[in-house]
Amino acid sequence: MKKIGLPVLFCFLIISALSQPTTPAAGISGPAVDERVEIMSIAARLAGYEEYNMDFNKVYVAAIHHYFDAFKDHPLIRYLQSVRESNSIGYDAVMGMAVHLSPPPAFQPLVTFTVTVPDKRWGADSAIKLAGLLRRFYTDTDFGSWFRRNATLYQQATDEFGKVFGQLDVQWYYRYYGIVPKGEFRVVLGLANGGGNYGPKVVWPDGRETFYAIMGAWSFDSTGKPVFDVKGYLPTLIHEFNHSFVNYLTEKNKTSFGAAGDTIYSVVGAKMRRLAYGDWPVMFSEALVRASVIRYLMGHNSDSAAKKELSDQMSIGFIWMDQLVDLLGLYESDRKKYPTLESFMPRIVDFYQTTAANIHALAAAYAKLQPHVSSIEQFRNGDSGVDPGLTTIKIHFDKPLAGKGISINYGKGGKDHWPAPKSLGYADDNSSIVLQVALKPDTEYQFILTGRRFQTPDGYPLDDYEVHFKTGK
Repeated sequence: MKKIGLPVLFCFLIISALSQPTTPAAGISGPAVDERVEIMSIAARLAGYEEYNMDFNKVYVAAIHHYFDAFKDHPLIRYLQSVRESNSIGYDAVMGMAVHLSPPPAFQPLVTFTVTVPDKRWGADSAIKLAGLLRRFYTDTDFGSWFRRNATLYQQATDEFGKVFGQLDVQWYYRYYGIVPKGEFRVVLGLANGGGNYGPKVVWPDGRETFYAIMGAWSFDSTGKPVFDVKGYLPTLIHEFNHSFVNYLTEKNKTSFGAAGDTIYSVVGAKMRRLAYGDWPVMFSEALVRASVIRYLMGHNSDSAAKKELSDQMSIGFIWMDQLVDLLGLYESDRKKYPTLESFMPRIVDFYQTTAANIHALAAAYAKLQPHVSSIEQFRNGDSGVDPGLTTIKIHFDKPLAGKGISINYGKGGKDHWPAPKSLGYADDNSSIVLQVALKPDTEYQFILTGRRFQTPDGYPLDDYEVHFKTGK
């Protein structure tokens, strides 16, 4: 999520001369907690979907498991497990199903299910079967009572998110994309989603569209009450609504993108897969959405937020993001020639053809700006027979870091191989960090240093680096 061409952030933004919409703009409702979203999220959690098993709100998560774990063998849960294996169901497919169903207890399809509605991963038959099992699960678990029991929490979340929602400029979407959809925007708080955020939409037979920004929740106080910081949540809210305007553009231009997508994905695919972006069309949609978020921030006197957002996106693999943001600036500056983003897509296709030809050089240039682990003082990474009496580990970097905190995650083995590293501080002018550990004999250990906090002073992040070793007997 870091930069290369930061001057793009300070270029003069010419806001579209597009006239104000003459047709009624889509309305917006929200924020709200939606029973359909909560039940689908909880069911996916019980089925073992990793992306629905985050536990940021330990109080709410504990209550979910206390109430629902007795239903882990329910036919709905078993079915969700089977379609995950057979149809790659997960992530946005779960939320897409939720918003395509009527409110409980009916859970009837709101529109006709087809091979692509609510999602091609479901298909009509699987989606219809899921709806029936969901009705049964709702009754068997008395889900309505559970939902009402948590009304206070849901109201707290709705009230708290109001300060984020109040900052959203919905009219920007009409100006920027050059279209005024018929329908409405809805903001839904998915409290069981953890950090997962999704932007599905429902297309009605008469052409109306309902756009959703399903917002996860990842920050809470000690009592379990949600805390929604505007700086942390607003870019995500902007992001999710963008998907409804962008995804179809990628789909319409898949043939034109062609080999360029394959070439770029071959270089950055490992990082994209960690983000659950399993192919280049998803990657291209995400890139255009994220670049558009940056343009939004730039157009709303948020240069510092835009700078951070650009830096963040480049760090997670979108190493061409600065150039794409620049290109979209050209789109915004000539809306007479390009009245809609769709009319600008040939320029974006050309951009990706050029990017594909230069992607290896682009990746190499970015890597040179990043810090890297140069050595571990007490052992070589991957060693076995490490002294179990070791209490500190000193890790050296090839560039000085900003020295603002640490970010360390579990390794591939999870909590069972976690040495509980704690920072004792930076050393050597922020070119090293000293960690305190508690080790056991004859044990394998893993932990991952991430770029969330391990960054250079100008914001270039460390690529995720796993430290792994085994202690001697």
